[in-house]
Amino acid sequence: MALNSLLISVIVFCLSGVAAVGIYGLLYGSHRVLDERFADLSVRLRLEHGGFRDDELGADGFARSMLGWILRRVPEPKPGDAKTEKISALLVQAGFRSNKLKTFYAIKLVSTVLVAAAAVLFTVIMGLPLASSFFYGICAAVLGSILPSVYLSRRARERQREIARQMSDVLDLLVVCVEAGLGIYEAIKVVGNETERQNQAIGQELAMVSGEITAGSSLGVALRSLAERTAVDDIKPLAATLIQSEQLGSQMAPALRSISDTMRTRRRMRAEEAAQKTTIKILFPLILLILPAMMMVIVGPAMIQIAHTLNP
Repeated sequence: MALNSLLISVIVFCLSGVAAVGIYGLLYGSHRVLDERFADLSVRLRLEHGGFRDDELGADGFARSMLGWILRRVPEPKPGDAKTEKISALLVQAGFRSNKLKTFYAIKLVSTVLVAAAAVLFTVIMGLPLASSFFYGICAAVLGSILPSVYLSRRARERQREIARQMSDVLDLLVVCVEAGLGIYEAIKVVGNETERQNQAIGQELAMVSGEITAGSSLGVALRSLAERTAVDDIKPLAATLIQSEQLGSQMAPALRSISDTMRTRRRMRAEEAAQKTTIKILFPLILLILPAMMMVIVGPAMIQIAHTLNP
């Protein structure tokens, strides 16, 4: 029995190590900077046509090798599937520009294996029965498969909130540029470049809009693509207003200023609504946690005195 437990521990430890190296490679590879992408392409080509030499397989090389091995074994996502389209939209909303759908599924697979292996290893170390190890392993596998989706949804929501917060300031910059004599295309390009240097999410989106316009798309198509790509409610009226102003030939600056004022009013109303909800949210911790402690401090000594009086 002890030998079997030791064997299971060794197997689980090896699986955990392989999964850890794989997830490191996935996360490391998904955040490479632009000037290193040619090296990544070279690595993928060499993985497909002969692999690495032994002297090239350092820690980073082994992680890349594991990344290629895992990605080649992940099945291709089904095009047109509702779940696939939803995950693709979340990836775009979270700021992943290139096609990361297959990488996301690979991370999900590695996360499932890693969390399940860690749970089984823990149960073996604690000396729990095999049935308990199996049960906890299944529960951990389910949790590991859910974690990447939860992280992706949370990142997409945070990025949407960041874009919504930055919209009014960006509109003010657009108004200044338009009133200074720039056209709406040049204004979008200037503001996009300036905000992108500050690593703002809205700057990245405006830079993409400017790139689409430069590539030949109309302002309406580029703005509709921006609204669909970000799924931020404040961008939809902006796109509609700018498209209407361009079609009617009206001035852009008053329209942009009106939208900016409307967005600031909405943001103030949301802040007031959140402040009003705070009172209700504080009520439950107050009743469940603070009030019992205060009652014990206030009533406790009196109850002790009464108990001593009744039972001398």
